[in-house]
Amino acid sequence: MKVGTIGTGFIVDRMIESMKLVDGIEVVACYSRSEEKAKAFCEKHEMKRYYSNLDEMMKDEELDTIYVASPNSLHYAQSKKALEAHKHVINEKPFCPTLKESKELFEIAQKNGVYIFEAITNQFLPNYKIIKENLNRVGDIKLIQVNYSQYSSRYDKYKNHEQTNAFDPAFNGGALMDIGVYCLHFVTGLFGKPQSTQYYANIGYNGIDTSGTVVLQYPKFIATCTGAKDSSSDVFAFIQGDKGCLRVKGMSIGILPSVDFIPPKGEPINNKNSQSSLNLGIEQEAHMVYECREFNRIINEKDDETYQKLCDHTNVVVEILEKSIEQVKH
Repeated sequence: MKVGTIGTGFIVDRMIESMKLVDGIEVVACYSRSEEKAKAFCEKHEMKRYYSNLDEMMKDEELDTIYVASPNSLHYAQSKKALEAHKHVINEKPFCPTLKESKELFEIAQKNGVYIFEAITNQFLPNYKIIKENLNRVGDIKLIQVNYSQYSSRYDKYKNHEQTNAFDPAFNGGALMDIGVYCLHFVTGLFGKPQSTQYYANIGYNGIDTSGTVVLQYPKFIATCTGAKDSSSDVFAFIQGDKGCLRVKGMSIGILPSVDFIPPKGEPINNKNSQSSLNLGIEQEAHMVYECREFNRIINEKDDETYQKLCDHTNVVVEILEKSIEQVKH
């Protein structure tokens, strides 16, 4: 993969550092609307060249992949432009605001013989696979609780009516799109599409959701996905069943640093050990490495079966996002 990046934020820094750790990936160029920023970012990461004209970057024949990490509202248009230039695309979350746009991007990719991926880290982490492998431990699942709440560095400005992209409906900002989306991916990646969804949100002065909870109804259990940019709490996920609980705690639902099994209260994990929980998780590499490695593998091996599963999963999440935002508009 010969990669060109769009955006100069911290998430691009992290992605570039992760790509450098994967054999077969080279970050070649970057784009920013500001030529000054593009040049500085290029020099910072020792790239070959930089662009302040997006159309010119799309003509770069060395580039075969574009990483889109611009404001949310630009994801669709810039991804489409790259696909139409016959480039693979890694598109940051949230993938798109509407299911129609999401499906269109996948269709354009297929038509042009390229791939487009959503960069959502938790789906590719070893500890996420461990959760999948240990779901049977909890017995019949009853409740799932996921909370990713992190007070935004821009929220103080928002309270003073200084609007930034993060809290601007025109830029597809808000708690659900920016942070709650991780929780939706966590749950639907394990259990698929729910029967129904309902979003309950705290709405700010300009109509943006500053925090909220999506309730996902499955045939035999309920999942709640809470995300907040106006307040903070411990980050956690609990998968509760009648035989125990799986717990993720700390840092980020996009990182999943730990996985524990907690038996029913008062019961030991096994006959020889009366400890209250069992650590199942492993120490992981830099969390963005895993998605980069998998995207590179899928492209090189033309693993269309795995790719289609990723496409279907993204569409499920986009559909929930679209419905949820519509629910809080009325």
